[in-house]
Amino acid sequence: MDEHIVVPDVYDLPHGQLLEDSFCIPKEIGSLKLSRRESKAEIVYYDWNLRFVNPTFASRPNNFGKDEIQVIFNLNQKIEWQICSGNSDKAFHQEAETVKMFPGEVCIFRNNDYKTSMQYDESVNFKFKSLQMKTSYFEELLSRYFPKEQIELCKSIFLTHVTKTLISPDMYHVLSEIDGAEKYHQFKGIFLEAKMMELIALVLNGIFYDRVKISPRENNDASCRISEHDSEIAKIEALRQRIQFNPSDDYNAAEIAESLSMSESKFTRLFRSIYGVPFHQYVKNQRLEKAASLISQGSMNVSEAASRCGYNNLSHFSKEFQKKFGVLPSKI
Repeated sequence: MDEHIVVPDVYDLPHGQLLEDSFCIPKEIGSLKLSRRESKAEIVYYDWNLRFVNPTFASRPNNFGKDEIQVIFNLNQKIEWQICSGNSDKAFHQEAETVKMFPGEVCIFRNNDYKTSMQYDESVNFKFKSLQMKTSYFEELLSRYFPKEQIELCKSIFLTHVTKTLISPDMYHVLSEIDGAEKYHQFKGIFLEAKMMELIALVLNGIFYDRVKISPRENNDASCRISEHDSEIAKIEALRQRIQFNPSDDYNAAEIAESLSMSESKFTRLFRSIYGVPFHQYVKNQRLEKAASLISQGSMNVSEAASRCGYNNLSHFSKEFQKKFGVLPSKI
């Protein structure tokens, strides 16, 4: 049996807070995990994880009065969503227009208080990340950084079309850096703002020079499938997110490569090319950073944090910790 839910305004979630489950999705219907980070430059970053028990039609009647530019990174599932720009009293599904995205694609979309909806399959994890900013701020960025003769071209693309390109390795890398911004402590605000601006620049560059397609807001069955290489990168990014949130799990490179249908050498080479460090080093860094966070928050002592993050040898943990951070864990 299909479910139908109306999504409330979840965008007022406090900065840095994780929203889970029953806030807007009853547990018998599905689950939602949503985190939010905001920069001083009025750019907001969201990390979405959705899963529904049954096929579910989720809709939003409007964008709560907001005129926004949304940059949406589709990480793991083919998706279709509907946009309705009219304000008539006709049934929503009769006037909606369809936008299609494959895993590993990113799109820019102006939501000028439009109605939107999407059909979600049952028992499937949907992962998205998004940047959102007021359209007026986006136009300010265009006027600040683009030559005058290009500004109108940019507006004609971004303000009237759903514009897509592939998520490049550089974009994946910056997404991972934004996800790990907490390690910069009191400097994370500066770091987040810089990385959000970098991410916008990478997406705009990808659209101008490596564009997949520009999709006018009309029903169109033509879609550009991503290459096998881009699909592999999307799988590795999904793995990276798993490591970030569960660093203490056992990560065997050979077993992971087999699960991703690639050789171990190809997997480790791709991982390093995207994230700039070897796979085993990334896992170690995430474990140590998680431990440092647990200790500094006072929620665990050194021994407990080491064990929670996958270290059974306290002496080895202390040595690795000091090597990375320059101090013993007992000194933070």
